[in-house]
Amino acid sequence: MSDLIWKPSKRQEEFIQVPDTVREGFFGGAAGGGKSELLLMLPIVRKFYQYPRFKGILFRRTYPELEKSLILRSQGDGYYAATGADYNRTLRRWRWPSGAVLDFGYVELEQDVRKYDTTEYNYIGWDELTSFTEFQYVYITMSRLRTSDGNLPTICRSASNPGNTGHGWVRSRFVEPAPYGTIIVDKRTKMKRIFIQSLPSDNPYLMKADPGYVAALELLPEAEKRAKLYGDWWTFSGQVFEDFRVARLPDEPENACHVIQPFNIPDWWPRVIGADWGYAAMNWVGWAAAAPTGRAYMYREYATKKTLIADWASVVAQCSQNEDIRDAVLDPSAFFKVGGEKTISEQVREHSGIDFRRADNDRLGGKNMMQEYLRWRPKPPKYIPPEGFDPDLAATILRRRGQEEYEKYCAVFTEEEPETNLPKLQIFGGEPLEQYGTCPEFIKCIPLCVYNTKDGSKEDVAEFNGDDPYDGGRYLINAIDRFYKESKKTYVKIQARDNIVSRFLKTGDYTSLHREMEHFERNEKVAKRGVPRFHGRMPRMRRFT
Repeated sequence: MSDLIWKPSKRQEEFIQVPDTVREGFFGGAAGGGKSELLLMLPIVRKFYQYPRFKGILFRRTYPELEKSLILRSQGDGYYAATGADYNRTLRRWRWPSGAVLDFGYVELEQDVRKYDTTEYNYIGWDELTSFTEFQYVYITMSRLRTSDGNLPTICRSASNPGNTGHGWVRSRFVEPAPYGTIIVDKRTKMKRIFIQSLPSDNPYLMKADPGYVAALELLPEAEKRAKLYGDWWTFSGQVFEDFRVARLPDEPENACHVIQPFNIPDWWPRVIGADWGYAAMNWVGWAAAAPTGRAYMYREYATKKTLIADWASVVAQCSQNEDIRDAVLDPSAFFKVGGEKTISEQVREHSGIDFRRADNDRLGGKNMMQEYLRWRPKPPKYIPPEGFDPDLAATILRRRGQEEYEKYCAVFTEEEPETNLPKLQIFGGEPLEQYGTCPEFIKCIPLCVYNTKDGSKEDVAEFNGDDPYDGGRYLINAIDRFYKESKKTYVKIQARDNIVSRFLKTGDYTSLHREMEHFERNEKVAKRGVPRFHGRMPRMRRFT
C-alpha cells in the first residue's frame, strides 16, 4: 500500500474519529461528500484488517446497486488489493492474509434480513441508508453487531443523502434529536449515535476534480437541489407506511407485526376482493376475510402480467369458489369504455361470474385508511374538557337541537374503550396452506411507498413502477372497512356464532354446542320474520331521579 495514499477530507476525518463507544454513526446530508468511499476505507484506515477475527459487511438495498457501486469501487481503487486482500466473487468477500474479511450484502425485501441471522459482524456499513426501511436497519444492526475479540469494536456506520424510502425514519433517528456533531443518547437503550453533516464544499478533492459539479446541482428542481446541495432534510418526506412490520423489533410490543403464518379461516367469516387491473403493468387481485373482532386478514393474492382478462378472471373465480364473497371492487378505470363492445369490468364479470363494483379511488382517503389499518400503536388518551359534563347545558341541547346533538355532547365526556386487535390488518406470509396462499407482492410493495414531492400532492403516495399491489390493497381495505360499517348487525350475529364455537373448542361439550346453535338459529329466524314493534300497551317511561 506504499504507493497508494488516501487522505480523508476534514469531514471524513471527523467521522473516522467518532469514538467506538458511539454505536451508530451517520454521515452525509448532501451529494458529493465522499460517503461510499468513506465506508469502504474505514476498515483500512482503522487497520481492522490486521485482526484475524475482524468481520465486516457493507450493505446496499439491491444486488445491482451493490455490484455497480461498492463492489466495483473496492476493486478499482486498489486499496484493498494493496493491503494484501483477495476478492472472492462467489462469496462477494474480501479476505486478508490475517484472516479478516469484509463482505458485501443486500436486503431488497423486508424478509431478506433473515439471511443474516446466523452471522455476526464487528463493523456494519449502510450505503445510501435512506433506501432502506427502519425495520431492515434496526433488525440487522441490533441483532448482528457483536464481537468476540476485546480489541475490536462493534460499530455501525452509514451514509446517505436526504430523500428516498427511509427519509422519515433516518431524519427522526439522526437529524432531529440534536445539532450535527452532537452525541445522542437513546432514552430507552442508552446506546449512543451521532450525525456528521457533509456538503459538496467539504470535499476539496471533488471541487478540484470537478469544479462544475456544484453548478450542475443548482440546475436541479428545488426540492432535489435543497437536498443534494444543501443537505436539507426538511424538503422531503419519506416512507408512507412506517408502521409496517414483517416482524417486530426487539423493543416493540408483541402486536407490532403485520405478516403472520396462514391459518384456517372459519367458513362463516365474510370475504372481500379488491383488484387493480392491468395488462402491461401488473394485474393484482387480493382477498381479505373480515373477522368478528374487526380485524381484516389478507389471505391470498394473484399477481400477473400480460394475461388476458378471460384467463385471470377465471383464476379469480376458481380461487373464490365456496367462499362467502360479500363485496368485490375493481379499479375504476376498468369501467370506462375505450373501444370495443364491452368494458373491462363487463368482461371480468362475464368470465369470473363476480359482479365487481367500481372501487373508491380517493387516493388520500385510501392512504389514510391503509395507515389506520396498519397502525399498531394505541391512540393517545382522548381529550376530555376539564370543565366536565354540564347537565343543564345537556338538557338545553336536547330541547333545542335534538337527540343527535345531545348524544354528541355526551360523547365528548365519555372515555373511550381501550383499543384491542391492533393492527387491524394481518397479512398471510410464510408457507401457504393448501386452501390459502400468501401475499408476497403486497408485502414487497408497501415498504416502497414514499410521499409525492413532484406535483404538490405531498400527502399522497408517489406513483412508481410496481405500485399495483398498493392500489389494489387500498381498494380492498376501503371495501372491507365499508363492509364493517354497514354490517354491524351482521357482525353481532357472527360474533355470537364465533363465541359459541370458541366455547365448544374449550369444553368439547356437544350437548351445549347443539343447544346454543339451536337457540342462535331460532333467533335468526325470528329476526328475519320481524317482530311487532310494540306488544300490547306501550310501556310507561321510567323516571330517573
